[in-house]
Amino acid sequence: MHELSQCNISYLECGKCEKNASWIAVFANLLLALFKATVGILSGSKAILGDSLYSVKDFFTSLVVLIGIRISGKPPDENHPYGHGKIEFVAIFLISLFLLIGTIFLFVHSVKDVWLAYNNQIEPPKFIAFWAALISVVANYKLSTYLHCVGSKRQSPAMLANAQHNHSDAISSALVAGAILGTRFGFYILDPLAAVIETIDLLRLSVGMINDSLKGMMDSSVSQSITKDLEKTASLVPGVKKITRVLARKVGQGIWVDITIKVDQHQTMDDGYKIGQHVEETLKNRFDFVEGINLSIEPLII
Repeated sequence: MHELSQCNISYLECGKCEKNASWIAVFANLLLALFKATVGILSGSKAILGDSLYSVKDFFTSLVVLIGIRISGKPPDENHPYGHGKIEFVAIFLISLFLLIGTIFLFVHSVKDVWLAYNNQIEPPKFIAFWAALISVVANYKLSTYLHCVGSKRQSPAMLANAQHNHSDAISSALVAGAILGTRFGFYILDPLAAVIETIDLLRLSVGMINDSLKGMMDSSVSQSITKDLEKTASLVPGVKKITRVLARKVGQGIWVDITIKVDQHQTMDDGYKIGQHVEETLKNRFDFVEGINLSIEPLII
């Protein structure tokens, strides 16, 4: 907690936290998941159990980011000429399936409890679930602030995404706290109803994660706007007369680009090579997510 408070005091002090940020995200989300799952079982609160699944998702996502950065950051080798980026998509696919199965299980039981509550055949959850939800609100908010601080300092999209996830979880936990508080006034249906809403949202997230991971494993193309930006940037390099092909596909957190440029037919081979080298350097400097470039150079015959 002392380290978290350091980042809150001054943006410049985020540098002290950079090294441990990924590990803190992993362990913090794991502890939150275990804490809420335990309280959910002991208190009989389906809403807290649903909330714990959000933390389970964040734990695995943080772990994938941590391991993925290390593995996907390895340079290409003989067996993996396009690098190791797809390991992230494989991991997310398996995690999404696990989350989907757990969510469906909780959804079925929550719907059943909604029916029982409607017929006054259910006991309200123990009030410890309310305090657990409040602890989750505070913990997720602080973790979100910390990760956003470090993510901004490092300009890390993955860490900023994790910060957004924890911010969303803080809002979810606040709604769960309200639902559990409502059961104290006789609205017993609020707890399982909150769980149903949570599981529907988790089903949406799981399906979205599966879809994104499948796209990554199948080398889906990037958006046309990015392709156009790549083409426009390459065309500004001195010596490039025309660009006849630009293809880009996702590989892990980055993309691989296939590009064909045309140079003056009177240029020597050495000149053409230097122009191509300049194109590669320009694209990599302009777009930090470009991990590899397959460049072809052809003469422009008029």
